[in-house]
Amino acid sequence: MSSKTLTTFKAAYAELEKIAEGFESNAFDLEKGLKDFERGLELAEFCKKHLNDMEVRVKEIQGKYQV
Repeated sequence: MSSKTLTTFKAAYAELEKIAEGFESNAFDLEKGLKDFERGLELAEFCKKHLNDMEVRVKEIQGKYQV
């Protein structure tokens, strides 16, 4: 994991969007692009895990109330 700490889904998603916008602008250098690509994968993994955890919690709540 990078030196930047991931604290919330919202912050990770916002950073991931910023990286994606940078790639879409085609105004990046190769070295920075590689670092951003790696960070983007890290952020995507964090977001995916968070969403999976939330899905488990929703299913637990539904099971508790037989919904």
